[in-house]
Amino acid sequence: MSKETIGTLVVVVLKARNLRDKHSFYKQDPYAAVSLNGVTRRTKADIKGGQHPVWDEELRFPVFKESTNLYRDLKVECWSKEPKADDMIGQGKINIEETLTTGEFDDWIQMYEPSGQARGEVYLEMTFYAAGPPPVRRPSKMAPKDR
Repeated sequence: MSKETIGTLVVVVLKARNLRDKHSFYKQDPYAAVSLNGVTRRTKADIKGGQHPVWDEELRFPVFKESTNLYRDLKVECWSKEPKADDMIGQGKINIEETLTTGEFDDWIQMYEPSGQARGEVYLEMTFYAAGPPPVRRPSKMAPKDR
């Protein structure tokens, strides 16, 4: 059985604030990983981004007709790039059902440690394009000086 695609979700991972940084002598190199429908895409690491990295990267995901949580929950994780094994900073989740209806979303997503403690926020801009011609990135609602 093949899944029917209803469109494309464009997720712009803009920046983060107040992330946990376990380093004492240097800043961490954070990156974000976004998952939807079992597909994971990630940003490049912001070298020495520390607690307030800026990525401004566009990630695209196919959206399927099925409406189970697997296909509607967007998972966001922040990681610190490390020499041996990357370190998870925090993770968050948002249901994209409303974004599929309104067509767009711009807001902060709260990050949590697996223990449940809050660990910063990530700013996402999402735009849903129904199946048709390829989507074009729309202008940000955030002022250029704040990007």
